[in-house]
Amino acid sequence: MILAAANTYLGLFAGMTIASAIPAAVVSMAVLRVLGGSTILENNIVQTGASAGSSIASGVIFTIPALVILGHWADFKYLWVLAIAGLAASSACSLRAAAPRADRRPGPRLPGGQGGGGSAQDRREPGAGREDPRSRGAGGGFAKLAAASGLRLFPDTASISGWLGGKWLGYYGTNLSPALLGVGYIVGLNVGILVLIGGMISWNVAIPIYAAFFLDGNPELAARVAAGSAEDAAFAIWSAQIRYLGVGAMLVGGIWALISIRESLLSGIRSGLAAARAGADRMVAHTEQDLPMKAILVGTVLFALPLFALYQTIVAASR
Repeated sequence: MILAAANTYLGLFAGMTIASAIPAAVVSMAVLRVLGGSTILENNIVQTGASAGSSIASGVIFTIPALVILGHWADFKYLWVLAIAGLAASSACSLRAAAPRADRRPGPRLPGGQGGGGSAQDRREPGAGREDPRSRGAGGGFAKLAAASGLRLFPDTASISGWLGGKWLGYYGTNLSPALLGVGYIVGLNVGILVLIGGMISWNVAIPIYAAFFLDGNPELAARVAAGSAEDAAFAIWSAQIRYLGVGAMLVGGIWALISIRESLLSGIRSGLAAARAGADRMVAHTEQDLPMKAILVGTVLFALPLFALYQTIVAASR
């Protein structure tokens, strides 16, 4: 629950989530070691639960704010969000066989030179090249406490902005938030570079072009820009126009991800149907057992109906 809440906050703050299974696997190793008598199967249950919480958080982060951005909601409706997240989580029947195997799944490069398998590697090699999890938590907690959101011993942000030639709006900034440093550590260099490129396209290409050539066509936004500083102008243009570039990139990325894993999804469905046809007499190792395909299909349909009714109720209540 704590990891899911932290992941939701982080997603709304940074625009992306992390794999909660990774910190859950690390923390649970320390906790289960203190309790004694634990096995890797118990650790796997912990990180699987955290992974499910991460999926719920992502579903809320990347869908519910759209209702506010589009003006459909004036603020977040707590009970509506709770109902949507609860029903969506209940209907999220997954096919384990459709997912890539853990030892082949891309993951962050870990301390000591390891990289690749993410939480799976954390569980197989709990002590290889890693510092004590308590030092990670203490270091991150101290940095958060000392930053501008806490004791204000050092600032979170540094930026410079101005008008070039009275027409081109320039803004450069960085955020030194410990939360963002933690996100960068987990997602790795490749994703971090993509985020950096996206930010540069928005702030250093799209915003100056809009300010120079398209701002006059939006009198209301032009009045807001004229009334504030260069930094205020940059954020006003980003909020009103440019951030939708990121929304479009997220949609395209999600569609492309589905296209990329289409073979794995189809393979998982085929294997589930084959297992259902084989019946109960088929001997399967306990580590390879999945939910019956019939239960997945029936559960998906049963929970999709109340979710559809809930959305219809929300739309009707907001008119």
